[in-house]
Amino acid sequence: MEDFIVKVFLALVLGGIMGLEREYNEKPAGYATNSIICLGAALFTMLSLYMSEMGGDPGRIAAQIVSGVGFLGAGAILREGNKISGLTTAAAVWLVAAVGMAVGFGQYLLASTACAAAILLQLGVRRTLGLLEQLRRYDTIFLTCAPSWEVVDKICQEIEKQNVQILKKVVTKHDKQFSVAIVATFTGREFQRITKEVLEMPDVYSLYK
Repeated sequence: MEDFIVKVFLALVLGGIMGLEREYNEKPAGYATNSIICLGAALFTMLSLYMSEMGGDPGRIAAQIVSGVGFLGAGAILREGNKISGLTTAAAVWLVAAVGMAVGFGQYLLASTACAAAILLQLGVRRTLGLLEQLRRYDTIFLTCAPSWEVVDKICQEIEKQNVQILKKVVTKHDKQFSVAIVATFTGREFQRITKEVLEMPDVYSLYK
């Protein structure tokens, strides 16, 4: 009974820790979701061990945990045009279930180490991405605007105000509007400022990169 309480408590704690990181960064599957998944995986694993003592196959339930969590993870993956989001959340859900299974099998050190490694990885990745956002790199800004060269010149002037160097500009006309592709060097933060300033112009219809 004591061992059961320890496993339930540890599953909730480890699942909660991993969920807090997701919730702090405003991602799907936060504290409550990860805690429940971790506890559920641990409980199913404990039941499989109990079944093995009665002559059952302990691997049957464990195998269903993996496939069941895969179904949950698939629900977190979204596709918007050419962009796919939610892959990290899906992977985190899968890992949380693995941590819960480790707790259920009594592998406390393994579960705790995996949890700590996942948190450090997430923090390290976000730190690295933050540094990359400060580096200048070549990229292309695509936008649509009113069919006027004066508007295009104003857009270029607004971009250059952000200390961004324009290297190339291609303008095509279709459907009574200009499609403009601007190659420049800028950081992630500069692109955010460009987006804010340029989209406030009444003759600009869309902007993306």
